Amino acid sequence: MFTEKERKANKLIDEHVEKVGGCLGCFKGCLEAFLQGDRAGSESVHENCDYAETEADILRRKISDYLYSGAFLPLERKDIYMMVESVDKIANKAETASDVVVYQSPEIPDDYKKIFREIVETTYEMFRILQEAVGLYGSDNALKTEDNLASIREKVKSVGVMESEIDKKEEALMRTIFQSELPLANKIQLEIFLRRITEISDIIEDAADRLYVLVIRERI
Repeated sequence: MFTEKERKANKLIDEHVEKVGGCLGCFKGCLEAFLQGDRAGSESVHENCDYAETEADILRRKISDYLYSGAFLPLERKDIYMMVESVDKIANKAETASDVVVYQSPEIPDDYKKIFREIVETTYEMFRILQEAVGLYGSDNALKTEDNLASIREKVKSVGVMESEIDKKEEALMRTIFQSELPLANKIQLEIFLRRITEISDIIEDAADRLYVLVIRERI
C-alpha cells in the first residue's frame, strides 16, 4: 500500500509519461506531415513538440522533489529516478528528431517512406505498452497480485521484442540506402536521421528495463 506522498508521486509519474507520449506523438505527426509534403503542417506540429518536452521536464523535476522529500523506500528511489530519467530522454530524443525534420528537411525517397512510417509506428506502440506497464506499477493493487506483476513483465518483454524488430528494419534499410545510387551526402543524411529515430526505441527499451528492475525488487 502506498503512502499519500507516494500516491502523489505516482500520479506525477503517470502525468510525466503521458506528456512524454504527447511529445512522441508530436514527432510522429511532424514526420507524417513532412512525408506528405506539408512543410507548414510539419512546422506547426513541431512547435507542440517543444512545448510538450518542456512540460515533461517540469514534471520530471517535481517527481525528483518528491523522491528527495522521502517518497518511497531509500532502495527504491534511485531505481524510480532512473526510470523517470529514461522516460524523459524519450521526449528529448523525439524533440531532437522533429528538429531534424523541420530544420534539415532530409530528402527521403518515396521508396523509403513506408519503412520509416513502420519504424515510427512500432516505436509509438512500444511507448504505449510502456505507458500501460508504468500505470500498472503505480496502481495501489499492482504489487499485491502475481497477475499484475506478470502483466508488467509481459509488457516489458513485448517492448524488447518490438525493439528487436526495429533493429532488423534499421539494418535492412541501412543496407538499401548505401547500396543505392543516391549521392553520398544524401546517404549520410538519411543514415543520421534514421539513427535519430531508432534511438527513441532504444531509450524506450531502457525505460522498460528500469521498470523491470523495480518489479524484480518487489519480489525479493
